[in-house]
Amino acid sequence: MNTMNDTIKEIISQRQSTRNFSDQPVDTEKLVEICQLSCLAPSSCNSQPWRLHIVQRPSPKVPKITEACQTVGLNKFLNNVGSYIVVEQTFGNMKSKSGGFFAGNNLTPIDIGILAAHICLAAQAEGLGTCMIGSFRRKTIRKAMGFGPLRRVRLVIAVGYPSPDDKLRDKKRKDFGETITVTEE
Repeated sequence: MNTMNDTIKEIISQRQSTRNFSDQPVDTEKLVEICQLSCLAPSSCNSQPWRLHIVQRPSPKVPKITEACQTVGLNKFLNNVGSYIVVEQTFGNMKSKSGGFFAGNNLTPIDIGILAAHICLAAQAEGLGTCMIGSFRRKTIRKAMGFGPLRRVRLVIAVGYPSPDDKLRDKKRKDFGETITVTEE
């Protein structure tokens, strides 16, 4: 019997940054559902400091986003991507901002990171591959999206069906003893 725990373990262990996308289009409804589910992610003081923009072919924005994400010769694998989720940072609520200020910690990037993880895991559960792109030409993305200079794109997530030859790679992680500490006293 497959329990929720086993399902979560499988989704997390199978998720990887897709580097080879097929050209099979993704249904808009599936992307909307992934975004709606991901917006249930926790955020500080329920501030939800984000807006998600689904951009798909045949939109002329897709090649412009691809180009903006291929800075200094990186991310050539994006040439075949037909769908992006552009994560825009919005203003959180005052409670979250003041709490973060007094704690000396800007909570908005943490909230956006949690949201992005939810997007990638929800996509994985739907059989889709993702790759988070944090290195991109921000002005080019803003221009492609029709955003003014005060709007902040924080992350671009490529979404699509992995190519059949995009096999699960070995996970190279630090030893858990280097990354996990248990304190019982």
